Amino acid sequence: MPRIRGKTKTAEILTLEEAVKKHVKNGIQIAFSGFTGMNRNPFAFSWEVVRQGFKDLHSIDRHGSCCTWLLNAVNAIKIQETDWLGWGEMAGKIDLNMERNYKAGKMIIEDYAHGAMAFRFLAGAVGAPFMPYYAPLGSDLYNPKYDALGRAGLRDGKNPRIPKKKFIQMEDPFWGDGEVVLLPAARPNLAVLHVLQVGDKGTARWRGIGTIDKEIAFAADEVVVVAEEIVPEGELRKYPETNQVAYFTVDTIVECPWGAFPSAVPFCYDYDVPFLRSMDAASRNETDLKKWLDEWVFGPKNWEDFVVKLGTKRLLDLKADSVTGYSTRLLRGKKPAPRMKMALSVARSGY
Repeated sequence: MPRIRGKTKTAEILTLEEAVKKHVKNGIQIAFSGFTGMNRNPFAFSWEVVRQGFKDLHSIDRHGSCCTWLLNAVNAIKIQETDWLGWGEMAGKIDLNMERNYKAGKMIIEDYAHGAMAFRFLAGAVGAPFMPYYAPLGSDLYNPKYDALGRAGLRDGKNPRIPKKKFIQMEDPFWGDGEVVLLPAARPNLAVLHVLQVGDKGTARWRGIGTIDKEIAFAADEVVVVAEEIVPEGELRKYPETNQVAYFTVDTIVECPWGAFPSAVPFCYDYDVPFLRSMDAASRNETDLKKWLDEWVFGPKNWEDFVVKLGTKRLLDLKADSVTGYSTRLLRGKKPAPRMKMALSVARSGY
């Protein structure tokens, strides 16, 4: 049966703590926004998930992130469907928490390709059961022998979030163009997106790279939008072409300044390379990891206290330039990035 959407949702505004308590349950399938560990990770949300002690989560993502790194740090993820087993380019690609849990048999990893995962969320977004895709042909990612969820006996139809097959390869019935791979739709219980601005009715906007965040919002049953600021809905609707998330997909709005730290929110703040590297360093030793968690996750009274602990200078250094969208105070190699004096196209062409 096709998935039929009901009536338009009415978003409510909650605190970070309230939103996590309402929407997260042990064992749910959850998708996070952003790009790797560098861009618009809803880190504050996963931080609060850890603090509230939820477990056995099924993460389904285009790639790893600071969110999955943190959840894996406390072994909160039971299944991770992904297309990239890292979490942050600047810190070290492999999520060592995930690697440790996987080798200990504490979690299942199901691997797809980048494009395949994007097509799965596209199928979920448009309400289709599957999407055809040619690129997987010939890859062992689509060899039944390496179907991790199948080997674990979880493709028996009992879990409505896990498709009965990882893929189906068949002859193109329309054009006779050879074999094609059918990929099952991604249908998460919950999508959590961090954005630059959200209207008080739920319309949301970000700037910079978006990857498949819009598709994630349409594919999920419930959507939480965490934003740097809540603005009047009418202001966003003045320029509808600059918005990405439709208000009628959103269940809950959370205003949480610095809620994507240590990843970046373009045109608001940059990513914090030293902090990312400190996370990676801590994950290389379980004793150091516990100390890091005690200091940065369980130590602060709330997220506001976490931000205060970061310190004023760090936050000011991360603040983004309003023209380029990133910080000009941080070192890029041996010196900070230069301030932009004119558009690159003008500099190159002369007019």
